[in-house]
Amino acid sequence: SILVIGGFLIGCLGSAYIRSSDIQALSSLLTTISEDMDQYSFFIHQFFLGILLIVVVFLFGTSLIGIPIISFIVFTKGVQIGFSCALFVCTYQFKGILGIFLTLVPQVFFDLLALYLISASAIQCSMYICYSTTNRERLDIRKLMNSLLNDIIICFLLVLVGSYLKSTLGIEFIKLFNLM
Repeated sequence: SILVIGGFLIGCLGSAYIRSSDIQALSSLLTTISEDMDQYSFFIHQFFLGILLIVVVFLFGTSLIGIPIISFIVFTKGVQIGFSCALFVCTYQFKGILGIFLTLVPQVFFDLLALYLISASAIQCSMYICYSTTNRERLDIRKLMNSLLNDIIICFLLVLVGSYLKSTLGIEFIKLFNLM
C-alpha cells in the first residue's frame, strides 16, 4: 500500500512537469472509444495483460532478486494511477473528479486487488525460499505450492471479473462521461 500510495503521489507530482499540449494529447487517450470497437477482443486483450502481469510477478517471487522487482512493479502501478488521475483533473477540472470515479476506478480496482494479492504471495514465497536456504529446515514445496496456487486462482478470477467489467461497464461509463 505504501508503494502504491507513494507511486500515486509521484505520478500526480510528475504530471506537473508535462506541457499543456502533451496533456491534451494524453488525456484524449483516457476517454477515447472507437465506435466499431469489439468488446470481446477488448476483453481478451485486457484479460491477457492481467494474466501476464500475474504470471510475471509470480515468477519473480521464486527468486531473491524478485523482491525489489515486485516492489518496483507495484510502485509503477501507483505512478500510472496517479498520473491518470492528474491528467483527468488537469484536463477536465472539476468534471475530471467525476471522470476518475466513472472511468478510472472501475478499471483499476480489480487489477489493483489482484496485484496486491499476487505481490504479497510472491514476496512471501521469495522470503520463504530465502529462509529455507539459510536454515536447516527443509523447503516444503507442497505447503508452499498449496498457498500459492490458491492465491493465483483468486488472482485469475479477479482479473477475469476486472476484464469483464472493463469491457462492458467501463466502456459504457466512458461513453457516459464523454456525453457530459
